[in-house]
Order: sequence, then C-alpha cells, then structure tokens
Amino acid sequence: MYATIHHFRGQPGSQPDDWAAALHHRDVPAYCYTLITLGGLTGMVLACWPDEARAAAAAANRPAGHSWLETGSYRMVDGSRGVAADQLPRFAQVTWFDGPRSAAQVEADSRAGRDRIWPAIRSLPGIVGHCVLRSSDNATVVFGFTTSLETIESMQQAVMSTDLLPGEDPAMLTGPDRIDVHRVRSATAPVPVEPVEAGERR
Repeated sequence: MYATIHHFRGQPGSQPDDWAAALHHRDVPAYCYTLITLGGLTGMVLACWPDEARAAAAAANRPAGHSWLETGSYRMVDGSRGVAADQLPRFAQVTWFDGPRSAAQVEADSRAGRDRIWPAIRSLPGIVGHCVLRSSDNATVVFGFTTSLETIESMQQAVMSTDLLPGEDPAMLTGPDRIDVHRVRSATAPVPVEPVEAGERR
C-alpha cells in the first residue's frame, strides 16, 4: 500500500471533503482522510493507494483554485488497529521524522514503535489505530487515530512513561522533528490500512 499527503492552507468549504474531492475526482483512493490542524488554517489530505504508480500520479496533482503547499509520496510500512477500531476517527496525532535518515535510525525507530510504544497505547480507550509511512529518503510519518483529544493526551502520557527495551540505544532515538494534532474533518474508514502481519513488516 502507498500513500500521498497533500498539505493545504485554508478551511474546507461547506462540504467536509472539498479538498479531497478537488484532488481525487479522477482517481478514487482506497482510503482518504481530510485533517485540519487544531486552531489553525492549514491541513492535509491523506490518501491511500494500492500501487506506487497511482500514488505517484496523485502526488503530482495540484488542482487550481486551492492553496496547496508541499506534497509527499510514501510507502506504508506498518499499521495496526486499536480497541476502538470499529469507529471513525475524530482526531489524529501526526508525528514527523524528517529525512534523510539512516537505515540504523529507521530500525531503531521501528523497533521502538512496534515493540515498546504501540503495546503501551493500543489498549487505551479511544485508540482507533495507527499507520506508519516512509518516503524514499527514509523520512517517516506516523498517524495515530483516536476518538477524542483526551485519548491523545493519555497516549502521550503512556509513551513518555515507557522504559527503554533491552538493547535500545538512546543515541539512536533522537525523537521526532515535530508533532501535530489534527481534527479529522472527513474519513472513509476507521483505519487507513489493514494491520501488517509480522512477517510483512518492512
């Protein structure tokens, strides 16, 4: 599975999916989410595609009449459902690890997310699920979908209270470059990907 992220400036119009409709009226993605920053006038459209070619074509699309900012194309490398997986998300925490990143950094972050952070938060009430995107230069974006802001606060507290696993090197865990919280304006599915089986993680 592949994904595109189109950043935009401004609020959607009267229809919740105005931005997504403007982007993807020619080719419908498998999943699509419009996210608006809390208290801001910017947002993003996250769209998921079954193959790289369709994602690349979608990434190049910047229709006139809208204030589009930067665009990114990614491969989905992980995803899991939480205890509220049957509900559409209302909020999303987006965590950014800017590239380029080394293979060792990617492995350290992947292990931390998979074996320490996700087990600490997956059973929290209101956790819909998460997905991890990675670009060609190993930049990584993690979407955590929830049903409430309170869940995001509980999630952050749980992550901060985890202890490093045996063998984790603090020097390799430099932390994210930024963390944003968004309101989910529209969503076509509770979580953007089916859970990735252990043998399929990349």
